Amino acid sequence: MMYILHLITLFAFLVSLIAAVYYFQKYNKIRNRLSGIDGKQELMKPYNLLMQELEQKQQQLKQQNLQQRLLVKAIKLKLWKWDLKRKEIIWGGDLEKDEQEVTVVNADEHLSHILPEYRKRIYEMIDGLEKDSAKLIDEEFLYQNEDNTLSWRNIYGAVYEYDENGKPAVLIGGTQIIGERKKLENDLRDAKDKAEEANRLKTAFLANMSHEIRTPLNAIVGFSGILADTEDIAEKKELCNLINHNNALLLKIVDDILDISKIEAGYIDLHPTWFCLSDLIMESATEYRVKTAGRLDIRIHNTGQDYMVELDAKRVKQILNNFLSNALKHTQEGYIDITYGIAEQGIKIKVTDTGCGIPQEKLSIVFERFEKVDAFTQGVGLGLPICKSLVDCMGGSIGLTSEEGVGTTVWVTLPCGTAPVPKLHKETSIDNFYS
Repeated sequence: MMYILHLITLFAFLVSLIAAVYYFQKYNKIRNRLSGIDGKQELMKPYNLLMQELEQKQQQLKQQNLQQRLLVKAIKLKLWKWDLKRKEIIWGGDLEKDEQEVTVVNADEHLSHILPEYRKRIYEMIDGLEKDSAKLIDEEFLYQNEDNTLSWRNIYGAVYEYDENGKPAVLIGGTQIIGERKKLENDLRDAKDKAEEANRLKTAFLANMSHEIRTPLNAIVGFSGILADTEDIAEKKELCNLINHNNALLLKIVDDILDISKIEAGYIDLHPTWFCLSDLIMESATEYRVKTAGRLDIRIHNTGQDYMVELDAKRVKQILNNFLSNALKHTQEGYIDITYGIAEQGIKIKVTDTGCGIPQEKLSIVFERFEKVDAFTQGVGLGLPICKSLVDCMGGSIGLTSEEGVGTTVWVTLPCGTAPVPKLHKETSIDNFYS
């Protein structure tokens, strides 16, 4: 019995010894692997990658935060958080100033500064969020500032938190002041309207041009044919007068078209010289007295002192002739007065007629191109617009007053050098004297 126990004990000892040797060898292999260089790199590799990736994520997050701050600052967006339950709006900075401290305002008090029609739409958009019919708030509105001025703003928002009933509890978003954008939009709209109006006027001008050119041209051609077959001296004289009259009309139309084309292209050249203003006024008045054929009296009123002025005589006469031409067209009886003198470090010329006058609703368009107060009056509607362009180039001012059934007064003021007229002002030496 003792012998058997001894054998069992010996067997167990051998098994334990074999197991110890086996595990000892396995332990040495593991220790060698851990203590080797390759083993260290294999264990350290996941840690290095993790730290590297963490550092990259931190840099990316820092970059994104910086980009977002720059973007918010560039577009002047002020961020807010709106607690619908507590009726509080938490600003991430003052809306009008570049400040970063957080401010809390009462939502109802803040919204009371929004004009009613816009405030109503904002509440409707919030209702849409509650009914899931809308996902975002995007609305422009007019806000009344503390100094009672109005500023355009744009609100952007979305639901951030819901309550236990699934209703929006907290909104987040931003508000942007868009005054400059609205001004640009208005300017663009005005420019578009002006371009469309200019296109309409030019189309009307071209449609009217064929008629205006054809009318005197037909008269010239027709009366010229009759003149060749007429023997009566008196009739020939009358036909020549009609032809000359229509020649002048046609020449005036062509001159106006050329002038307006030069003005639009910026090719207005001024050549100031010294000349006697009274002589120029008298010359134009004499020309138009002939055209009135005695039915009107053209009167001249001056200050009693003649002056030499330094201006472009051709352009001054063109302006005066346009005034007289318009007065003659619209005045059937009465008189046309020309008043001139020294004023505001220059000269002022005024032409008054006793014609039909201009309706009040059309006074604002008389200086616009291709506009005619009376569609049945000869001309293409360029006389006064050309005068205004010339006066602007000369640094002066132009204006008009009128009353229907009473008459019209149109005036121009031109800055220039002036000097009293010497006794021998008509001699050629005057050019050298004042040069």
